[in-house]
Amino acid sequence: MAVITISRELGSEGDRIADLVCQELGYRRVDKALLSEIARQAGVDVEAVLAMERSFATRARLVSSDMLSLYSKQPTAFDSKRAVDDQTYIRIVRQTMEQVAAEGNVVIVGRGGQMALRDWPTALHVHLYAPIEVRVRRLMQRYNIAEAEARRRIAASDEEKRQAIRHMYPNAEWKDPRYYHLTINTGAVNPEVAAQIIILVAREKDSQREA
Repeated sequence: MAVITISRELGSEGDRIADLVCQELGYRRVDKALLSEIARQAGVDVEAVLAMERSFATRARLVSSDMLSLYSKQPTAFDSKRAVDDQTYIRIVRQTMEQVAAEGNVVIVGRGGQMALRDWPTALHVHLYAPIEVRVRRLMQRYNIAEAEARRRIAASDEEKRQAIRHMYPNAEWKDPRYYHLTINTGAVNPEVAAQIIILVAREKDSQREA
């Protein structure tokens, strides 16, 4: 069965849509669970992995003692001339994604699944987006925050995702439709309909593979 990756803008209702898809198909949702698995494979805690991901966005080269322990456990991947070997982290992420995808019947939310599994034969890559004004309104209502704060959170989230993808996959742009089989404007399509579209395409992809 298919593996579905969902990339979503903050305020695009991506989490709700992912849950609806999982409920309908009986798929397992993987997001924080995937992060835990990445950390387990690396021999560090989740916070250390989060710190590593944040460093991609900030271009910081500082590393925690936990992250340093990762490289001490994998000496062949550690370059003593650099503070951090990013390629080790990228390799672990890709391997973890592939292990999860091999199990099938999963929806991977975020973490660059569309890039790590871009050549995976059964993968369906989806990007969910919405006009900025729609995203702002949703965040204001959801978190009871002012417009300025909603815009700040959206800008920060977009930049963090953009930098993370570009750092892990040089010259890649996370919103580029070329990396996706399906892109949906959730400002024009409600979550229930968006979920059904994804389900229809996933089932079609499965039927084509089985034919």
